Amino acid sequence: MTYVNSELLILTSPPASGKTFWIKSFKESLGSQKLLVISPLRALAEECKTKWGDAISIMTPEEWLTKKISFDVVVFDEFHLFYYWGDTFRPLMWEAFFGISERAKLVILMTATFSNEMMKKVQLFECHFHSLLWVNHGNQMLRYKPTFYLKAPDERWLLKQIELEPKKEGVKLIFCKFRSEVFKLEQELIKLGFSCVSCVGGESKEMAKKLSHNPAPDFIVCTTVLSHGVNLPEIKRIYFLYKVSEIDFWIQMVARGGRRGEPFEVFALEKPMGINWSPLKNYFWVCLLDLKRNLSLDPLLRHFFISK
Repeated sequence: MTYVNSELLILTSPPASGKTFWIKSFKESLGSQKLLVISPLRALAEECKTKWGDAISIMTPEEWLTKKISFDVVVFDEFHLFYYWGDTFRPLMWEAFFGISERAKLVILMTATFSNEMMKKVQLFECHFHSLLWVNHGNQMLRYKPTFYLKAPDERWLLKQIELEPKKEGVKLIFCKFRSEVFKLEQELIKLGFSCVSCVGGESKEMAKKLSHNPAPDFIVCTTVLSHGVNLPEIKRIYFLYKVSEIDFWIQMVARGGRRGEPFEVFALEKPMGINWSPLKNYFWVCLLDLKRNLSLDPLLRHFFISK
């Protein structure tokens, strides 16, 4: 790698803070120079293509490896996913990153979550750039915080709350850890009379079609795939059915609520990160909901939890 003439810019900003506006601004400021946007998320790339047409070249890292189009400036959107996915199940992401960077005059990394570990990774190849600049408008933080955050006692308790949710009173988003859990929970909710759609990895594009036919379901059940990219309806409440170990993913997932500044709630299994929270008040609300809803072993718990 010898792309020492390239400039590297890191641009961080909270979720829902208008990064797409910045991309459009980059294009307008470039004049006749060509802009390339690389998105790890196919659904987001397709969505941007529909919005902007041929004004900006947009593709996934793997797609670029097969096409290798010309450009002057490149934006790597959701760059944190290169760190998490490129080192595991999508190694071609890094191959594309280096191949693209050596051809660019300016490389822009955009993300809402840029950890210390990611910075160490970037510093390993910092010497291959002429200069590095980090513009930080807010890193690892929420622009819109939930109006209510509850740490649940366990997964059983959360499943009961989900079952007792009223129908046709706002969209609730449920994050599951595994694909099999998504499909199982979706079927059980449908049996209970709820309107429900699901999404797992590789189905983001199909998710947009599902929402066009059912724009306001009672529940959207998904893996972390919906923590990025795909436009969702206004979310009333978010449920986490497992503990999220990485703050980067936790922020992206919580940020699916309040995208337009609307109030939303979060029911999770871990304490909130970066949010004022009282264990005493949390205990009070758990007891109050227990009293109000009179928890019992119900069909959803039997089918989903016990059979796991």
